[in-house]
Amino acid sequence: MTKKEQVRYFLINIAQRIFSRLGYDRTTMEIIAREAGKGKSTLYYYFKNKEEIFAAVIEQQGKKIQNELLKIINQNIDTRKLLKKYVLKRYQLVNELINYYNVLKDDYLRNMPLVEKYRKQHDEFEFMAIKNILIKGIDREEIGIDEHKIDDVAMAIAVAIKGLEIPVFFDHGIREFESKIDMLIDVLFDGIAKK
Repeated sequence: MTKKEQVRYFLINIAQRIFSRLGYDRTTMEIIAREAGKGKSTLYYYFKNKEEIFAAVIEQQGKKIQNELLKIINQNIDTRKLLKKYVLKRYQLVNELINYYNVLKDDYLRNMPLVEKYRKQHDEFEFMAIKNILIKGIDREEIGIDEHKIDDVAMAIAVAIKGLEIPVFFDHGIREFESKIDMLIDVLFDGIAKK
């Protein structure tokens, strides 16, 4: 890591702590510079404005989450357990992030366009992660999905997982969350039709 990259990383970490403490609206470039022990000109050398440093914080957090999820995806376990483990780890990470940024909940809806811009990158990662889990399951002959439909199935699962995110975000978690995930995975693998 170059010196410039180290300073940028340091500033992002300082900004992350301040955003988590004060929220987006109350955080200023002046506060970030002061807490970093740098002049405002240094901060403006690395970031044009508060929105850009907030975007860098979101991006860094997204990469951390993705790295943790990749560890799950690369495990050599059956598809059903792998999908459950992935979903539970995902929610654990999202919940930790939400608790860390509790003060940002009020700012979240006001800054939705900014947040959504960076969520799209994570959504693409999520789609590919789930698709990879399904491909592993097909290769192991644990699931039977027509290869032409794998993208549609991966997208449907990603949307279902994302749909459960709002209650986690606004209600500090879903009661009996693991049993709800088990039910979702049972429906995905076994269906709901009477046999």
